[in-house]
Amino acid sequence: MGNSVSRANTGLVLPGGGARAAYQVGVLKALAEIHDKRHNNPFPILVGTSAGGINAVSIGAGAHHFVGAVRTLEMMWRDLTTQKIYRADVYGVIRNAIRLGVSLFNAGITEGRPVALLDNSPLRELLQHHIDFDDIGRNIYNGDLDALSLTAMNYTLGLSETFFQGGPQHAGWQRWRRQGVATPIQLQHLMASTAIPTIFPPAKIGRYYYGDGALRQLTPISPAIHLGANRVLVIPANGHKRVYHHRAKPIQSPAFGQIIGQLLNSAFIDSIETDIERLERVNELLTLIPEDNMQMMGRALLPVDCLVVSPSEDIDAIADEHISELPRSLRFFMGRTGANRGGNVSIASYLLFTPEYCGKLIDLGYNDGMTQREELEKFLYRQ
Repeated sequence: MGNSVSRANTGLVLPGGGARAAYQVGVLKALAEIHDKRHNNPFPILVGTSAGGINAVSIGAGAHHFVGAVRTLEMMWRDLTTQKIYRADVYGVIRNAIRLGVSLFNAGITEGRPVALLDNSPLRELLQHHIDFDDIGRNIYNGDLDALSLTAMNYTLGLSETFFQGGPQHAGWQRWRRQGVATPIQLQHLMASTAIPTIFPPAKIGRYYYGDGALRQLTPISPAIHLGANRVLVIPANGHKRVYHHRAKPIQSPAFGQIIGQLLNSAFIDSIETDIERLERVNELLTLIPEDNMQMMGRALLPVDCLVVSPSEDIDAIADEHISELPRSLRFFMGRTGANRGGNVSIASYLLFTPEYCGKLIDLGYNDGMTQREELEKFLYRQ
């Protein structure tokens, strides 16, 4: 096996998932160990959404030293506490919950200050301290990185916008309900991409307010392809191709919190799993096309290699074991709304920014990555 990375437009896709994104850090840790003493960045194209965007931007800012960037990112996640991400004092949560309820009937209450259950200003301070956004441009200029993108949801226009820096000339794109916008990636783009709906307040960029990029992101892998990737490593924060078992015993009618949990799962999980299946099917179809017919509209139709590393354990079940680590105000709110009932739906799995929970997910990701070491080496390195 060679000692260099085949940088042939390899993209890393890191979808969202709140605190679940700690799992991605574990897989990145395994990748850094596999990468070992190779000095270049194995992923010239980085695509992130929501908390996955935090990981993507961190790696992009440290692309000149991939192994060191992963090490720093792991240290940050293992040191997280809920207080470093959001404020959850009892009075504040109750007040914000009331404002959320009132806003359903009086839109005027949102004027001046967006409504949300939690104040995520500590997250802004953490990211300002942790990431030097100017390093992204420097790494692109020096050739350590080709492109980086973040996706956010434009609440005003109902549009999924992917902000990207670097990539092919004129790489911007316009598709139905989604577009790519070339711009230097800054803190406000990351805050917008991580603004979980109703949980964290929308972030303002220019004239518009934006929310979590997982909303309406129907094709999470497509930004990597638009930016030139011909193979992608995808690390979702949920089990891929999960088997579901129907229960024989009667089931209670879902509570409000369970419904919200399913909506979050729909935003963070369904799109990436569907896009992976779509890409796999397109690749299969391309193998059936005769080589002489592989030219269409002046462009070559080529398959996009895709490798997925996903959790081997149920993250919701892990979250259930750590729910006591949430602030008391959130435990009270979730208990009253039924958000912490069973059924593999747990809002807690997105909000448990604690050393114990995140540490367990990092360890799980590392073990899953090392289990797939042979596949990862074949994917990244060429003879």
